Amino acid sequence: MRDVCIEDLIINQEPIGGPGTVVEIDESKFGRRKYNRGRLLTGQWVFGIYEQGTDNVLMIPVPDRSGATLLPIIQRYVLPGTTIHSDEWAAYNVVPAVGYDHHTVNHSENFVVPIDGTHTQGIENAWGVVKKRQRRGQTTNPELLESHLIESCWRRKNKGNILNSIVKSIRELYPVV
Repeated sequence: MRDVCIEDLIINQEPIGGPGTVVEIDESKFGRRKYNRGRLLTGQWVFGIYEQGTDNVLMIPVPDRSGATLLPIIQRYVLPGTTIHSDEWAAYNVVPAVGYDHHTVNHSENFVVPIDGTHTQGIENAWGVVKKRQRRGQTTNPELLESHLIESCWRRKNKGNILNSIVKSIRELYPVV
């Protein structure tokens, strides 16, 4: 069933955002802690894009968090003219130069900027949902991380209608002749 989710999301994924839309971006590390305590020792960086007001979320494994890695992903999946909220990670400094309205939040001071309401709580929530499943032992194999991320995005997008959505996807992907 996960393969159906993956194919459906890949085939039907359209760019998100646009003028008047707010998208949150963030990166997170998925991996293991020694004895489940302290900082992550090993793991995979994942870049996330979340469209506020919808259940549109993308999670993409990346080799690193550099601007050279993240900017092409932003340009591929986020429409020009979108307002982007992010933390103050240096790699995001180039976002305004490529056609986006960029607002930042300094998490060491606030989680929501009091002046304009900028926040990244939507993508942080999405990270929490996926990592909670990972802690329950459902995504421990690093080779399966990407498929679990895509499944999570598909489930969020089809929330409240999972059974009908999976049946519809199966019909579209595997038509009976």
